[in-house]
Amino acid sequence: MNKELNVKPIVSDKPYSVTIEMRPLWRICLILICVSVVSGDKKYLSSKKVNILVWMLIRKNRWQEYEDYLLNRSENIPLVSIDTATFKAVEFSIAKGFLSLENDKIFVTDTGEELFSLLVENNIMDEEVCFLKQLGKKLSDNKVKGLTGGIK
Repeated sequence: MNKELNVKPIVSDKPYSVTIEMRPLWRICLILICVSVVSGDKKYLSSKKVNILVWMLIRKNRWQEYEDYLLNRSENIPLVSIDTATFKAVEFSIAKGFLSLENDKIFVTDTGEELFSLLVENNIMDEEVCFLKQLGKKLSDNKVKGLTGGIK
């Protein structure tokens, strides 16, 4: 029973939705708030720390678990992984002039500070900013080593 089927591919220009987690502008804003809120006056963070903070921010349903770990209420190390979408967002941010990268440190530029100010003035990402203000500085270098298995 060898039937030949004629298959015609259909190409549609119908838009499809992209989840918020994969939208570059959303990630760029997460990166900006991480560096701006957690770094204080120095205006930079290590790229590894930024990746971990963005990973945590995206997973609101696990914020309690991250809080327990960062405040030493739990010895269970939460899962944190490398997220290539964050690295792509860093590249876009550099290309657009929001960030710069030197010696594995992500710096906020003047343009990035303007965007951060817009986010704050318009109450955008308030929950994420609150989470970072409460717990961001608790992500010490020792905690980063714990989360990454000692990899620097």
